[in-house]
Amino acid sequence: MASKIRWSLPDGVDELLPPKAIEVETLRRSLIDEYINSGYEFIIPPLLELSETIGGEAHDEISSHAFSFRDDLTGKNLSIRPDISEQASRIDAYRIQSNDTVRLCYAGEVVKSKASKVLRSRTTIQAGAEIFGDSSIEAELESIKLMLNSLKISGVQSITLSLGHAGFTASVLEPFKSLGKEIFSNIETALSKKSKSDLMAIIPDNHESKSSLINLCNMYGKKDVLKIAKIEYSNIKNSDKLLDHLEKVVNEIEDFTKVNLHIDLGEIQGFKYHNGIVFSAYSDSAGYVLAKGGRYDGLRKSSDQDRPAVGFDLDLIAVSNL
Repeated sequence: MASKIRWSLPDGVDELLPPKAIEVETLRRSLIDEYINSGYEFIIPPLLELSETIGGEAHDEISSHAFSFRDDLTGKNLSIRPDISEQASRIDAYRIQSNDTVRLCYAGEVVKSKASKVLRSRTTIQAGAEIFGDSSIEAELESIKLMLNSLKISGVQSITLSLGHAGFTASVLEPFKSLGKEIFSNIETALSKKSKSDLMAIIPDNHESKSSLINLCNMYGKKDVLKIAKIEYSNIKNSDKLLDHLEKVVNEIEDFTKVNLHIDLGEIQGFKYHNGIVFSAYSDSAGYVLAKGGRYDGLRKSSDQDRPAVGFDLDLIAVSNL
């Protein structure tokens, strides 16, 4: 008797068929080989994490993007990972436990409870590489180079590299946290869209830092914008130091690559656990981010001290669709 069941998939969930599946798998293998040959050790983190600890220091943000459910076996709440880089941070801190520099790479499926606004997909295959225990600018440049090389291996043409500094952006945003969590979230959303009209409407007219934040919407373009920002935000603590660091990274990148460089000091992209240099890559043939990364604080077991980390990840399926 023929089945009357109509097979279907949940909204935002896709499957890969021939020949697309082998194309994506071949790319995955090529990237893993590149990372291993570059000195990174391959890890395979679990698809499931305990809901109460997923994401570590970035728990609130990571868990808000994760599918969660109750485990019939233990009664505990479990979550499906929406990101792998924080899993790599946990593995570095709690499994490897080295005080030396550690390089890890990965490639696996991630599932997000919120679909991408552009791709309308909640599932993809994420590949990436992380460096733990190295706070140097050389580590940041290594990560950027490897990300760009990953896109080259993927066959991506006409790459634009966007650079910003999450620490600087956070410093500009800091005075607005006193307005409350909901308003602050709306401010972040408006800034991500560079909507001056929304910021004008959200922020009270008597807020002394209102004009500074609205002007942040204009702080993008070529590296000359860094000179303008140093003057505009000279009243913000450590702004010169943060912007000087970003300028040094930009100058170093110009020495080794011919990609189109773009500075965006108001960039808010991906998960918000980054606190230093942030970078993302685009292509003329796609209107969405292909790869992204940046500096953040990794975990360190049994210590209040942060462990410096920098890394990137890319969306294999999005890249293969170009």
